[in-house]
Amino acid sequence: MDENSIAAVLGKLDYEIFVLTAAHQDRSSGQIVCWVVPATIVPQVPRILVGIGRTTFTRELIEVSRKFALNLLGKDQWPLVAHFGFRSGREMNKFATVPFERGVTGSPILQGTVGYLECEVRTVLDAGAGAHLFYLADVIDGKIVADRNPLCLHHLPEVLPPEDFATMRRLLEHDAQCNLGLL
Repeated sequence: MDENSIAAVLGKLDYEIFVLTAAHQDRSSGQIVCWVVPATIVPQVPRILVGIGRTTFTRELIEVSRKFALNLLGKDQWPLVAHFGFRSGREMNKFATVPFERGVTGSPILQGTVGYLECEVRTVLDAGAGAHLFYLADVIDGKIVADRNPLCLHHLPEVLPPEDFATMRRLLEHDAQCNLGLL
């Protein structure tokens, strides 16, 4: 296996960046995700598959509510990457300074995004001890809010301030080492 060649092919994929939000009772949280893929080709039965770290507070809220929202960020919304991606909702109220409305699932819908999808969990796929969980979910509502280009993973080196990009790389490397230790 040529790991460099495989990495080059995977590097051609364009991962859009979402803020995944969830709520249960009076608690809400959100996190950055980019493992989001359609899981059907049937428009009448829209489904999505999303990967989420198993240790996150947002995942705990999904487990009890069985619902979440995916807020697709625009390229100009890069500051939300650090806001929702670098600290846990256990440590801070991520919505204290971010405008949002509650969607039909009760999950926060961020204002000014490209669009959103609201989802109900159908099943959970476990990628192995310590690795990500993958949620297969029915899309029950959604809307394009602004017809503009989404923020993608490949944009981050050019839009994030150097210190935020370094933090992101450090966090990703930490996650990768944790996952490697499980193999």
